[in-house]
Amino acid sequence: MTLKYQKKIESIENCPVDNFHGEITLFRCVENPMTQKSFIPNAVLQKPKLENNCMAWGLSLFKTYDSAKQMLNNLSKNKKVNYANIAKGVITDNDGIKHGSTKNEKHFTFYPKESIDIVSKFAIVDDNENK
Repeated sequence: MTLKYQKKIESIENCPVDNFHGEITLFRCVENPMTQKSFIPNAVLQKPKLENNCMAWGLSLFKTYDSAKQMLNNLSKNKKVNYANIAKGVITDNDGIKHGSTKNEKHFTFYPKESIDIVSKFAIVDDNENK
């Protein structure tokens, strides 16, 4: 499976970390309308500061709506302008590599396949549809 940013990810030792298999519903802070821009990893946004950080090449996703909402509430004013919504998606092993954090059991790092249409995997949800 070829991942997005494969060459950079391969250049980092023990990257990507793969420890979760199976289908899982996860949440992400996104823009509205949701576009490809909502799925750019921090390593791309904050180059060169994070370019050698394996986890920064993946996307931050959350196991629960509430944990994504908490992250959204903790964003700086500048980032809240861009990431004002939460999207829900079902991620499978065919979509890429999933890594569940050992420090925060509600946080996942997701390394999507190069060929995935990530925007179509997610839909914006609100407090009433978060389950």
